[in-house]
Amino acid sequence: MSHNSTCTTASTVAATTHDIVHGWVYQPNCRGTIDIIWSGLFTIFICTYTMLCLNVPAQYEKPWDIICRRLFWMLVAISGPEFVLTYASAQWGRARDSVRAFKASGFPQWTMRHGFFADMGGFHLVPPDGPPFPVTSKHIHWLVIHNYLPFPEITSEEITDRSKQDTVAKIVSCMQTSWMLLQCLGRAAQGLAITTLELSALAIVVCSVMTSLCWLHKPSDVRTPIRLELHISIEQIRREAGDHAMEPYKQTPLDFIDDLLPSWSLNVQPFMKMPVAPFERPLPRLGNDRLPDLKGYQEIILCVATLLYASIHLIGWNFGFPTKAELILWRVCSMFLFGNTVAFWVFETSAAWYRIGRWQRFFCRIFWKSKLEDVEQARLTRESAKVPKVLPLKAEFWSIFPLACTYAAARLYLIVEAFVGLRALEVSAYRTVNWTTFLPHL
Repeated sequence: MSHNSTCTTASTVAATTHDIVHGWVYQPNCRGTIDIIWSGLFTIFICTYTMLCLNVPAQYEKPWDIICRRLFWMLVAISGPEFVLTYASAQWGRARDSVRAFKASGFPQWTMRHGFFADMGGFHLVPPDGPPFPVTSKHIHWLVIHNYLPFPEITSEEITDRSKQDTVAKIVSCMQTSWMLLQCLGRAAQGLAITTLELSALAIVVCSVMTSLCWLHKPSDVRTPIRLELHISIEQIRREAGDHAMEPYKQTPLDFIDDLLPSWSLNVQPFMKMPVAPFERPLPRLGNDRLPDLKGYQEIILCVATLLYASIHLIGWNFGFPTKAELILWRVCSMFLFGNTVAFWVFETSAAWYRIGRWQRFFCRIFWKSKLEDVEQARLTRESAKVPKVLPLKAEFWSIFPLACTYAAARLYLIVEAFVGLRALEVSAYRTVNWTTFLPHL
């Protein structure tokens, strides 16, 4: 039976094109392949476009460079939205920590928006003995409490005014994501088939909503930073800070305060012998690829969020596929996606515990309580000297590499199958839920 026979249209009411139809005529209760593709792609596009809040670009960058960077991160958000969520949650944690630090130092006017703005490169320090460079919330806090810099009297409203968030696009995104969520729920409730493209779009929508919540207070599309004039030389600040501050810096002269965390382009690519464009010192902008530094319950919440994203693909376990092989591959790849996420978090938590010496404290509490005080003292000494206990990058990288390869292969198949699977669908996949047609959407 053709799927067209399941659709009720105005043509079934009128015998010929010359007949007159009286009364209210409802919209056809069916959709075509192009409708499925259009709604899925538009939902994915509008979600990723409005969700992204990238860092402030370098002042010499051209508009084309900024557009290309946004397109690249949109591609990352589509192919691996949980990675963008990881970055966003880590940035939220840093902003929250900065609010607490400033409040403890007597500056309650520092808000989450200030923290996000600083950590995205919104403040540039202008020293008398060198070029301007971006400073983070940790840099500003240290300079303020040591009386090298007055507290920036920038209000939250002034920062908001620099943000160029597209309100219309945000409204359209909210409408479209709500429509997609309700449609999938309605189709499931009425026993109508959901396509793999819609399921993939739903997973991206869920991840994008969580990312948007993390970036709720982060300004968007800021092009020019706020300049903070420094009336004392950087050389003098570093000299007064001690010998460790006088060591050669990698990113900015204030690395001894905040080393900006490792990034993909500065740390991972050179290790993998991948070509890296030469970068300036000090850095003209804060990169968007700084690897996250998660703490405590942040890891737990993020673990649950990423597992939720991975588990959505398991909903398609009993979907109708064109061939048996595609069904098996979907199941296998969905399991790989979920399993690799679990394995990554187990490894990452173990590595993090090793770095901060938590495993030693854990085993000492159980088996050797007399040594607990010595272990704790060693940890405090190491942290005060800013010499963290780090796993060798080579061992850490090769431990994650197999997970990354299988994850990438599984994710690639799920993306391809989302479109290839549209060539043969169940009849009910072309029927629409009765009430979704009355919701505003594109």
